[in-house]
Amino acid sequence: MGLLVFQPFRTEPPLPSITAGDTHISTTQGYYCWSGILSTACANPVRPLDSPTSVSPGEEINIEFRMKPFAESLKVEQGKNNVTQIPIHNHIFVAPKEKGLYLFNLTAFWNNGDGNYAFSIIVE
Repeated sequence: MGLLVFQPFRTEPPLPSITAGDTHISTTQGYYCWSGILSTACANPVRPLDSPTSVSPGEEINIEFRMKPFAESLKVEQGKNNVTQIPIHNHIFVAPKEKGLYLFNLTAFWNNGDGNYAFSIIVE
C-alpha cells in the first residue's frame, strides 16, 4: 500500500531528503514553478549553498521526496561550468571515486510544476 500525499495549498515544490548511508545531505532550493489551487508561483530564490557533506568514495546517495515526482523525471547534474549528467537508478546515484569537492544540481517534475535543488559533497 502506497502513501498518497495531497497538499492543495502548497506554494512551492517539496524538498528532497538526500542521504549517504545514515548521513543527511543538506540541499538548497533553487529555481521552481509551482501551481496550487489558489496560486501559481515561479521563483528563483537566492540562497547560499549549505556546507558540503563528507561521503566515502563510491558511496550510494539516495534521493527521496514525500510527494513522488514523475517516474524518470529526476535528473542529477554535476559541476558548474562543465556540467555532466550523472546516471541515476531507483533514486540512487554513486558518489565519485576520486577525492574532492563536488557540486550537484537536482531537478524533479510533478503535475504541479518543477523544482531545482543544489547540494555539495566532499569525497574523503
